[in-house]
Amino acid sequence: MRTTHEGKIWILCLVLVLCLMVLSACQQQETFTTEVTQAPQTQAVQQEQSAQDLFSGAVVESTNFDDGSYDPASEEGGEKEDVEDVPALPTTAPTIQSDYAGATPVVIDPIDKPTPTPLPPITFTYATYEASALHLTFDAPAGWLADDTQPDSYTLTNPDPSADYAANLIIRMVPVNKNYSKSDLTKEIRGMLDTIKSSGFKSFSPSNTASRTFLTGDGIYANYSGTNSDGVQVAGRVIASCVNKNLYVLHVSYPKGYTETYVEGVFNKFRHTAKLN
Repeated sequence: MRTTHEGKIWILCLVLVLCLMVLSACQQQETFTTEVTQAPQTQAVQQEQSAQDLFSGAVVESTNFDDGSYDPASEEGGEKEDVEDVPALPTTAPTIQSDYAGATPVVIDPIDKPTPTPLPPITFTYATYEASALHLTFDAPAGWLADDTQPDSYTLTNPDPSADYAANLIIRMVPVNKNYSKSDLTKEIRGMLDTIKSSGFKSFSPSNTASRTFLTGDGIYANYSGTNSDGVQVAGRVIASCVNKNLYVLHVSYPKGYTETYVEGVFNKFRHTAKLN
């Protein structure tokens, strides 16, 4: 009877040990599952928290791209990529037509031209001339030859024998039946340019017309340049104005190389000193 009772106690103890072992195993499995499932939850919480920080109401200072202070290089973070330096290919010289066979082509700058020989300077002294038939007085270079044989014009010519072209000044007056408008004056100037062109020029290049005061009225003028029948380069300026139904036309022509000298010293001198009597 005692033996039977002790056997039951041993069996109960064995069952108790087995129960403890099973319970311990279950707790370990639950702990492992909890750790596994908590990891993604923690990551999700962190992502959610980051998202909340990103889209929170915090004010972010914006960058002004238009005030010139923004540096595009600030966007390039980290180390620069190493790039192998590749030598540039030699530039092929352009093919140039040349009369010298076998010569090495040389690129010539368009402005690399021979400097023209400077022309000797011209200076003027002035005298007052009277074109009585035109009711007009004006200043012009002293010593020029005057011709007033035509009733409607007065001509001065430079007598300098060393000049390849004898510069001249011609002032003409023609009565008209009305006071000309600028449109009428423009037609007169264009007609004069056509007449000058047909007087024996090999080449002729007129400018556009423009406005400028002349005598006591509004004037229209134009420039021209060209090569005459003798092969001499000539230039000139014509201007017209209508005063009291009288059409006044001034034509100054000169060697092209002295354009500035004659415009300032003859044409402008006439405009600034001419007076109607």
